[in-house]
Amino acid sequence: MNLKYIMDLGFTYIAYPFLINDGKNIKFAKLRNDGEVKDIHGKGGKVNGRKLNEGYWVYCFVEFNSLSQEWEVIYIGKAEGEKGMEGRFSSYISGDPKHNKRNGPQNRDMYQRMLEWIPQGRQIRVYAFPIPQTYTTKNYFGLEKTFPVQDAKWYEYSLLEMYEKINGKLPLLNTQSNYDQ
Repeated sequence: MNLKYIMDLGFTYIAYPFLINDGKNIKFAKLRNDGEVKDIHGKGGKVNGRKLNEGYWVYCFVEFNSLSQEWEVIYIGKAEGEKGMEGRFSSYISGDPKHNKRNGPQNRDMYQRMLEWIPQGRQIRVYAFPIPQTYTTKNYFGLEKTFPVQDAKWYEYSLLEMYEKINGKLPLLNTQSNYDQ
């Protein structure tokens, strides 16, 4: 599964990781049209009318493969927090063990890989797809309540299944345990 494939599905380029503090920390930013690099945190960028700091998303990390001369998907994930993709990036940034010793292993692993890979010249980009908002109505004790259905997990699983069907394995940074949850 390559970049063209996920773009055909509706994914949009939103950011890339870069090093700060003499290569000791990472941030995520997007290159603006004028060529200036801007940290996406708090910028409220939009994809298909949805701000990066709201809603649920499915996203892919892609890496340029110099042998195949293609951008290849290396990770598929979901953002289910109330802060959308900005919240997801904040989770990765807090993967630095000195900031949050209780942070999950996925965040620590991604943080460490970016710290190692970026100085090696590996080119990483992040593409995302906002999960369409759907609603359901249920009856609770005689009162009807309507609330959003957040099904990012099923978008993520479907994309992982498609990837595995095409490539015969999961993306480089996904593990079977992520997929089987």
